[in-house]
Amino acid sequence: MFYSEHLSRADESYEIRFDLQGNVIHVFFTDGYAIVFPSLHDLFLRIYYGKEVERFYVDEETLNRMYDGNSYNYWDLKELYSQDNE
Repeated sequence: MFYSEHLSRADESYEIRFDLQGNVIHVFFTDGYAIVFPSLHDLFLRIYYGKEVERFYVDEETLNRMYDGNSYNYWDLKELYSQDNE
């Protein structure tokens, strides 16, 4: 299940993905990749204030594989799919 919202620019968007176990991830899309955050608070601190927060990066293909799974546990997803792409 998910909720999607466009942010300040048309080429940036944001999604909340959650599962039936109460896990949630916050995904920010920009410039052909996605940044995955464990909380909305972390997303806003990074995107709007440039703070260093917990996050990981994925490309579109990896994001699709993540979405094919049935769990949105941030820490499990980070361990499986994190890419070094700052």
